[in-house]
Formats: sequence, C-alpha cells, structure tokens
Amino acid sequence: MPQLFTITDEWNEQPWFSTGGTRAKKYLQSPEGKFYYFKRSQYKDATDNKPGKDFTYEFWSEVIAYEVGATLGFNVLRYDIAIDGKIMGCISESMINSESQELIEVVKFLQAYTTFNPEDKKDRAKYTFQLIIDSLNIFSPNTFIEAVIETIIFDTIIGNGDRHQENWAIISEFSLEEDTTAEGITKVYYKAPEEFAPIYDNGSSLGRELIVEKVETLLQSDGDIYKYIDKGLSEIHWEGKKVSHFELIGKLLESTLYNEIVKTIINRVLEKWDGPKIEQIVKEIDRLVPESHSIYKIPDSRKLLIFKIITLRRNRLAKLIHERI
Repeated sequence: MPQLFTITDEWNEQPWFSTGGTRAKKYLQSPEGKFYYFKRSQYKDATDNKPGKDFTYEFWSEVIAYEVGATLGFNVLRYDIAIDGKIMGCISESMINSESQELIEVVKFLQAYTTFNPEDKKDRAKYTFQLIIDSLNIFSPNTFIEAVIETIIFDTIIGNGDRHQENWAIISEFSLEEDTTAEGITKVYYKAPEEFAPIYDNGSSLGRELIVEKVETLLQSDGDIYKYIDKGLSEIHWEGKKVSHFELIGKLLESTLYNEIVKTIINRVLEKWDGPKIEQIVKEIDRLVPESHSIYKIPDSRKLLIFKIITLRRNRLAKLIHERI
C-alpha cells in the first residue's frame, strides 16, 4: 500500500528540469538526495469557451494502477502519495540515474524512423501499433515487442486512453568521455537501448473524469458500466484506425506474430487475479490521508465503481481468450 510523503522546505525543486504532460508537476530532490516527480490532479479554471476541470481524484488512478499492476505481474512505476501544502498528489522516484542513464520517449524513435508530428492532427492516425514496433525494431530488433504488448494489455485493464507517444519510454545507458584531441570537449557514447521503462503516466484511467452523478448512475447496473467501457478508445491506432482497447487486443490475437505473446500475458493476469485482494487495495488505498486533507479521500461509491471497472475489464480479456481457444 502507498506510503505518505510530506514535502517541506527541505525538499529542493529543480526548476531547470522540464516535465511534459498536462498535469501540474514538480521535479524535486528530497533531503536524502533522491529525485522525485510530484503530480497533482488535473485542474483548469473555466473560460468563456470551455468549462472548468477539477479531477480531484485523478492522482489516485496512478496509485491504484501501480498497486493493481504489481499484483498482476506488470512492471509498473511505483506511485505513492504526498502532501504539498494544501495540495495532495502522487509521487514517484525517478526511474533513472541521471549520471549514466537517459529516458528516451517513444516519440523520439518514431521521429527518427519516419516523419511524424504529434502536434499535427493529420499525423495522429499514423500513431499505430505497426509504426511503434517498426520504429523500435530499427534500433533494437525484437527487443521491445513483449513490453509494448504488456503496456497495451495493462492499459486495457485500467482503461487508460492516453498512452500517447510521450507516455512511455526506453531507458538508455550512456558514458561520458573527454576528447583528448580537443580540450574541454566531452563526448557522449550511448549503448544500444535494451531496457523498457516501467509503465508510467497512468492517470487517465479508472473513470477519473466521472462526476459524482455519473458515478452513481453507472453503479445502477453492470450493463451501464460495460457501455461506458465500450466507449473508451485506445490512443494507439491499428493500421490507421482508432479502435477500442478490446478491438486492439483482438487484432493482436488474430496475428500469428503476436497472438502467443498476448495469450501468455493475459493468462498470467488471469492466474494472478485475486478479486478480494484487489477490492481491498481499492478500499484501503487512502487510509493514510490525514484529516487535514480529507477532501482527497475517495468516496465509497467511486471506490466501488473503480473495482467494478477493473473487474469487468478483466472479464472482457478472459472472454477474448476463451473465444479463441
């Protein structure tokens, strides 16, 4: 279960470090010298053209995703909880040693392989499973196929619709050597990328955008939750088409190249599945929240919906496998 951190004046913010994404983030050094990312839930004031957003419980999706993912055997980045003044959010230790490693987002491989501009809406259909695999294979053939599929299956379980090109990465080793022929110049030597980063940035999942009234409505029947689940689309396209998470898994199962990998991972999930344990994780996830920050405690109805979403998504994966036996 998550630990509780308190960010004090002894923590040093690293303002020179740029953090991507849509949520407010801080890159911090703890008093012990370790580096952490702190993220709060998405909040935007209303404008004349757009309504405001206040996803109070969004950061919990990161924390729950880690706990559930670890239980099911996925390599997920650990997220704990932290208090920063009046704000509560999630916190994760840096995945890399900045003196010898670099986190290279998947978008860098895509752009090195082909012309791809994620800012251009016309290019978004190019963000396909096929492009991702082809791009990574150029740099390290057949090394990352299983990790990519693991991520897709994990996103299917939690309903993450935001696995865009900057929300996953490869960890690359490098070394610095001084060029003795040119005083003052240091050369950087990279090894071939071999390590897929733990799955991170899982906040756009588990119904984090649902308002209180919608939560109560969905809880009226599993059928309504299934309808909600079926509307969710994967950010990763299949041959230029935007599809649901389950359609994407179905396409992979139809492929002779990937079906055994998919079946192996899903069967592992089914073997490790422990409904009562996962229900307990969700129920007790916020037990360390102090009274001073009680507004961040997750209502029981939302906890119940989160557990149902995970369970029904797991059941859909089981059905996909059984249909193909």
